[in-house]
Amino acid sequence: MFPSTLKKIFLAAVFMTVITQLACSGDSQKPQSYELPPGTTSTLQILFYDGDAGSFSMTEKESIANILVDSETRVRELLHNLPEVIEVSVFLIDRNVDIVGGVTGRADAPGVVVVELSKVFPGGVLAAANTALSSTIFHEFHHLNRGWTMQGNKFEPGIPIAAVNEGLASVFAEQYTGVYHEQAYSYPENASEWLQEIKAL
Repeated sequence: MFPSTLKKIFLAAVFMTVITQLACSGDSQKPQSYELPPGTTSTLQILFYDGDAGSFSMTEKESIANILVDSETRVRELLHNLPEVIEVSVFLIDRNVDIVGGVTGRADAPGVVVVELSKVFPGGVLAAANTALSSTIFHEFHHLNRGWTMQGNKFEPGIPIAAVNEGLASVFAEQYTGVYHEQAYSYPENASEWLQEIKAL
């Protein structure tokens, strides 16, 4: 058996690879830029996308933007290699992603993050945002800090590299937000056998 932290790192890599491929579709929609209130020091550029799943209400936009700004402020206090300006594209989806608290995301490119909030999450979009948006942002901003992005990636391909980057981001988000997705990140007793199987491939 390898240490439980390494299990978390490995499982997070496998899970995030799958969830990223299933999520974050519909990028061809036209965005609506969200203007932060005067006096806001955040350098975030927030874009809301409407589509087949519907559109965000003004209340939802304001709540989501507040969580994004607060999360960015907190992450910048912890990580010091973030891009000066970060664009966050926010999509509404009607898929069930309850396993990760109703929110999925990806570090799309240097300085660019995409998040999706599920309107079918119990309690709706606001419940999803309050449950998992901050942990998603902590996770994805950690990727930006390290340069682990879908486009313009600083790393070579490979499962070990993915395992480390996804695991570090998952542990970082869990440690500083206190959010842990049991269904997504728990592992069976035979998790140590997975490494041997992948090595054999």
